Amino acid sequence: MANREIFDTVDTMIMRIKKYAVQAMILSLAVMVWVCPGFPEPVPDPSEVMARVQDKYDQAGSFKTWFRQETREAKASQGDKASGVMFFQKPSRMRWQYESPPDQKKEVFSDGRQVWIYIPEDALALVYPLNQVLRSDLVLRFFSGIGKVTQDFHLFWQRPPEAGLNYIIRLEPRQPQAELKRLILTINPGTHLVENLEFSNALGEETRFAFSRTTLGVKLAPSFFTFTPPPGVQIVREAPGVR
Repeated sequence: MANREIFDTVDTMIMRIKKYAVQAMILSLAVMVWVCPGFPEPVPDPSEVMARVQDKYDQAGSFKTWFRQETREAKASQGDKASGVMFFQKPSRMRWQYESPPDQKKEVFSDGRQVWIYIPEDALALVYPLNQVLRSDLVLRFFSGIGKVTQDFHLFWQRPPEAGLNYIIRLEPRQPQAELKRLILTINPGTHLVENLEFSNALGEETRFAFSRTTLGVKLAPSFFTFTPPPGVQIVREAPGVR
């Protein structure tokens, strides 16, 4: 492959992977939300629900979940679809395994310090400092278990609660964030799990996730979240502060 073609490929992958990396962190935030109770009397304020959510996440510490994802550009009628499985371990270890579509398989690793994005089809691995991939301090603090939902977000009912229906809560950052304009969480009160997440950014891009088969408190060694490049894989590192 000519040098120009290699650079074009790397630039394209960097643009794609930054978007996936931010979405990965948002997915992790969403899966934290599994503790919504049934519909007691009186119906709780959304801030009360989210306080219980964060408490449950802090207690679980780790999880595994299967996901279906759709990402759509602003004003686009259709988006890109993908699915796979994701593992998270507090404070900021993560591993995504994209399994579908088959010709776009990829893996995203975070060991708590840096993020590796491995694209087997291109024999390419991109490496970023974690705090650079997550340009939103708000997202990073929440993902690491440092932020508090009620301190960082305005909380609203997206739809007034009704018996027999899921909770739908909208979260909007108190401080403007380019990567995170709003989150809409759909929570099943019977299973206490998030079933859907809708996420949008300042550019109008939208991402939707559906979750299933979530397991809390999974035991995984730190090495599970570390990526070792196979022989022949090109490694592209981005220095701190670049882009």
